[in-house]
Amino acid sequence: MTSPKKKKVAMLFSMSFLPVQGRYLRTYNEAKTLSDNGYDVTMIAWDREIISPEKENLNGIHVERLRIPAGFQAGPVKNLPKILTFYKRAIQRLWKSDFDVIHCFNLDTIIPGLLVGRLKRKKVVLDLCEPNYYANWKPIFQPVYRLINFFEKFFSRRFDRLFVHNLYQMDKFGKFGVKSLLQIGSYPNLSLVVNEVNARRDSESVVIGRLGSIYHDNGIEETIEAFQMIRKKYPKCRLLLAGKVFAKYKSTFEKLIEPIRDHLILIGQYAPSDMPELYSKIDISVMLYRRTEFFRNVTPTKFFDSIASGVPLVTSDIGDLRLLTTQYDCGVIVDETNPQDICRGFETLIRDPDLRRTIAENGLKLAREKFNWEAEGRKLLKSYESL
Repeated sequence: MTSPKKKKVAMLFSMSFLPVQGRYLRTYNEAKTLSDNGYDVTMIAWDREIISPEKENLNGIHVERLRIPAGFQAGPVKNLPKILTFYKRAIQRLWKSDFDVIHCFNLDTIIPGLLVGRLKRKKVVLDLCEPNYYANWKPIFQPVYRLINFFEKFFSRRFDRLFVHNLYQMDKFGKFGVKSLLQIGSYPNLSLVVNEVNARRDSESVVIGRLGSIYHDNGIEETIEAFQMIRKKYPKCRLLLAGKVFAKYKSTFEKLIEPIRDHLILIGQYAPSDMPELYSKIDISVMLYRRTEFFRNVTPTKFFDSIASGVPLVTSDIGDLRLLTTQYDCGVIVDETNPQDICRGFETLIRDPDLRRTIAENGLKLAREKFNWEAEGRKLLKSYESL
């Protein structure tokens, strides 16, 4: 008796599918879950830097990279010819193979994926990570941004499935009239969830940590000012900063950290595999984002990484974070524009080790039971089976 033919899935990704890219883990986990459960998965990626192998196999995932040089920060006008080239080559690649499902990641893969899928009468899936794409564009491009909102609304209803990241998106696309809508979060694997909360330090020697890229006006200024305030009450506190410092911000950043150098643990750019070790070094995770048009509806993956590491958070009120922290008592919400309020958030956790441990344990329980990739992977497979 012959075994059933494997279903073939083509995944379209507009980056080169590397571990250093922010959306990589979600994309990889979805591809790996499907591959491990009997699907033949091909990742068609866009290698903008021309530095990766054109073809390779990553843990059962066939990766084919379309080598089209382009920048990430060039803007819509300069990048348009490159995007059109990507569309052309992606359509050619999809057309010559008989895939059963075309899975599109993010807005810039919609046109080639949907066009080929509908012409060949195949199932098409859209996977949107960002709540509002390109909302951080300069004001001159806002008319284009409004057009993209219409584009998103129009095309999202034409896919067989739509996967989104958070509750804001569920509400947004529900109002658009999308029927086959499913929330699949970008959560850590259970292998990254720690066994117990790290509570080895006393209140006097607490380490406050911030993981993520460092650039102008993304909370780093307020974090450092609040840290200087809290040190007046707890002089043995230290601040850990890990992440790439953007080139344009380096000179400003050096001046900013000068007063706290003796109390600062500075770690540069890190790989995703380094995060468990980094979180093990800190007692309080600070995660501040301005409530801009782009960030106010984002639910950062760092929230889930932090609770999986047993570390309580001081965070701003963006995305689903207020709901999650209040419903499950796993963090403290502060006004990210007010260093005094951030300092009060630090002190709430520093002065009460028992509260700090309770909040950390609440988050860790949540990661074990709900916010982990294994749980999300089961949802993904069930949705695919119903296709």
